[in-house]
Amino acid sequence: MRHLRWLSILVLPIWFGLIILPLNAWAKPEDSVQFYFDNYGRADPKDKLVRRVHQVFKKMKLVADKRHHRLPQLAIVEGFDTDCLIIALPDGHIVLSKQALDMIYKNVPLIHGDTRAAFVLGHELAHLANNDHWHRAFLRVVRKTPSFRQLVKNYRGSKGINAEIEADDHGFIYAAMAGYPVDKLLADDSHQQNFLVYWEQQTFRRVNNTHPRAEVRANLLRARLQALLDSLPYFHFGVRLSHFGRCFDGIYFLREFAQNFPGREVYNNLGVCELQKAQKVLGKKAYLYWLPSVLDVTTPVDNLSLPYAHKGERSTLADEFLANAEDYFKSALDMEPSYLPANVNLAITAFYLGEIYQARAAIEKARQLAPDDLEIQGLRLVILYEDGEQSPYVDMWPYIIQQLDLLAQQPNAPLSVLYNMAKLLELRKRTGADKLWQRLARQVADLPAPIRRIVCEKTACPRPSRQKAPKASWELPVKLGIDTRRHKTLRQWQKSEMKLYDLYEQIYQHPNGKAEVLALRELVEMVVLKKLEQFTRDDLADYCGQPLRLSRVMNGTLWSCDHWTALIVDEKVKEVWVVSTTD
Repeated sequence: MRHLRWLSILVLPIWFGLIILPLNAWAKPEDSVQFYFDNYGRADPKDKLVRRVHQVFKKMKLVADKRHHRLPQLAIVEGFDTDCLIIALPDGHIVLSKQALDMIYKNVPLIHGDTRAAFVLGHELAHLANNDHWHRAFLRVVRKTPSFRQLVKNYRGSKGINAEIEADDHGFIYAAMAGYPVDKLLADDSHQQNFLVYWEQQTFRRVNNTHPRAEVRANLLRARLQALLDSLPYFHFGVRLSHFGRCFDGIYFLREFAQNFPGREVYNNLGVCELQKAQKVLGKKAYLYWLPSVLDVTTPVDNLSLPYAHKGERSTLADEFLANAEDYFKSALDMEPSYLPANVNLAITAFYLGEIYQARAAIEKARQLAPDDLEIQGLRLVILYEDGEQSPYVDMWPYIIQQLDLLAQQPNAPLSVLYNMAKLLELRKRTGADKLWQRLARQVADLPAPIRRIVCEKTACPRPSRQKAPKASWELPVKLGIDTRRHKTLRQWQKSEMKLYDLYEQIYQHPNGKAEVLALRELVEMVVLKKLEQFTRDDLADYCGQPLRLSRVMNGTLWSCDHWTALIVDEKVKEVWVVSTTD
């Protein structure tokens, strides 16, 4: 029997989920989802809660880690034994009882019930992703050996609790990535009981040695939530740096945040950074067409000294950046296929890479998501034109020009439509481009720097009027460029300090949350003003001696002037970002 002793060393952690399985459960029909359908009956698919939880599971499945040989599926049955409310099976099925749904949604708002369901399902999905069910198939083989009970005892003594803690942690993050307010799980007041305590009371009849106590689990998740909140400034400063054309710095902040929260927005912004880096390498070739991405429109990219490249010429470094961008956008879309920014940005990246069919698929998806977006319609027409150019039998140019002309006649026509139409007219040496260049020149202040320079090469741009002194200036609690070691005020602020590569960043937060400061190598690089309820969008003009530049971001707009940008959400000034220099 010596050869059986080493088997206990190979056994991976046995997962019991949120129930306790009897020792004789292995090698029985309970490993098949059909067993539960036959014994407990399928839940009514028309039931409102059943349909609702299937939608929650659909979102959770997109963000959760997976094993390719085990694709998660949800099965809901009418009833279980009182101790068995949810169980995950080796083939990837998660079997949930209708009783569990009633408990999850009892006496709470629907969104809180959805959050509870997301966490419970996320916990099970984490077990599946971690292959915590490998033991069931393995123990089925060795079940009749004398060492079988010892194998189970070894698991219960050391492995089970760690597996449950890890599943809690991953399930919590999955639910947050899917957009659920996971902080509500930890509420514990007169109005709502801590969900982990409540769930333990409903699912366990006794304390057991395979799960930590509910209070311990809740404290661990509070620590995880605090870690997420502490890392949140890295996401925001990564976005802000990227907006100002400083992706070579911003990308480190975004990567740091991704280690704590690898969500769709993080991957999208990392992809935009890689796209921005590729555009710098490509130079003017990047602006053969104006392809507006989330950050592309407002980023002051000024590396336009490279000559125009002929179609087909490619920089190896640019290809590397574009390939990285493509991977990031695809990762974001794996989590949510209907995420609009990543679809648009993937279309642009694939277009640069010459992957015209993928660009076409991505932009068609974006158009489906936002059918009234004129900028997306214009981008789609450019991609359709290049798609047609690959066929010697199809000439898409007349149709594309006709459609662009219709868009250009709209009162709110995007400037990118005018630019791309002028480019296509020039490609065929047709008349009409001059009028479009002149129309763009009249709005030169609204153009990104690279586009502005190209337009002004095509036609005479109005001379910039003498810049007026702003009527007002932002009152900064800390001066830009100052050495943080010599600033006494900052010593009273909350400080977060790490070392990302060679940046040695310091993030300071005002005690009442009205400002944030970013310092790199102990010099203040950016000041962020918050809690600006007294300001309206109309007030911003007083702080700029020239017309403000407008661009869109997800769920808001950006208004920029030289070295500052205001983030507007729901017509209110949410933040003002002030920097010392921009690229």
